[in-house]
Amino acid sequence: MGKLYCEVCGFDFEKTYGKIGTDFIEGHHNIGVSELKENQKTRIEDISLVCSNCHKMLHRRKPWLTVEELKEFIKQ
Repeated sequence: MGKLYCEVCGFDFEKTYGKIGTDFIEGHHNIGVSELKENQKTRIEDISLVCSNCHKMLHRRKPWLTVEELKEFIKQ
């Protein structure tokens, strides 16, 4: 099985928390659920895997930051 890590900052719950962190990550909808059209399904490519902190930062303002924008904030 592969490793789960944050697509923004690279955080790995298992590396930090051990067994309790294994297979843990949050899913961020790149297209807001409230913005989906009726009967539109979320595709796997519409979800980014992120840690809890980055997930909160993505939602910190409206319009939401993109994963790429948040990566740029971290680089600065």
